[in-house]
Formats: sequence, C-alpha cells, structure tokens
Amino acid sequence: LAAAWRFAKQTGRTLAIDWRGSCYLDEPFTNAFPVFFEPVEDIGGVRVICDDDINTRSFPGPFFPTWWNKPSFDCIYRPDEQIFRERDQLDQLFQSQRDSDANTVVCDACLMWRCDQEAEREIFRSIKPRPEIQARIDAIYREH
Repeated sequence: LAAAWRFAKQTGRTLAIDWRGSCYLDEPFTNAFPVFFEPVEDIGGVRVICDDDINTRSFPGPFFPTWWNKPSFDCIYRPDEQIFRERDQLDQLFQSQRDSDANTVVCDACLMWRCDQEAEREIFRSIKPRPEIQARIDAIYREH
C-alpha cells in the first residue's frame, strides 16, 4: 500500500484501494479494506477510493502492467511467474520516479520493503483499524 501511495503522490494520481478477493475474507467481492479499516478519503494529500463503491467503478485503460489489458476472462488465473514479473515491472516504474502512459496502474503484487519508511509512516498515521478490530487488537495485547 505504501509503495502504491508513494507512486500516486509522485504522479498526482488517485489511489484506489481494491482488496477484493482477499484471503482474509470468505466473500470474494467484498473489499477487505473497509472491513478492517475506517474510511479514509485522503492520505497525505492523495485522494483515496477505498469503500465498496469500488465494485461499481470502471477504471480506464490502457493498464500497466500490460497483462491487465487482456479481456477479463483471460485474467482469471495469474501464475506465480506473472505475479513476480508484475512485481518487478512495478518496482522498476516506482523506482524510476516517472509516471506511466497508462491511465490505470494496477499494483497487485507485493512490494513490501520497496518504498521509503516515510511512506510507510504516512500510511500508518493515516489509516485506523475499525473499532471492533482495534478492540480485538487491544485484548490480544493485554492478554499477551
């Protein structure tokens, strides 16, 4: 999330947090972000879309990485090699600090530890767990 946020900030893009299909939920069409975190409209000056409204949006092509330009039925299965390729392409784009000609940049590969600590701090300062999630965190903390 921090790497995608940093890219959006550098390029003046909107950050859409679309965590549908999360392994942490049984409902594949539910965006996991608003299940776990309070709604947020802005992170450090970057406009954010992160609610279930994501299901009604259509993002304009062309897309980067180019794999996402395939018809949707061709995108159902993404082999690990493709995910790793996308991760490397995204890493190169983000490290270049340049924008992409694509209208929509899809960051759907783990880019942990590929951005600066200030970006991570901005994310952690800006997003807050939902009260029921925070209560469970606090209970686990007290218990252990």
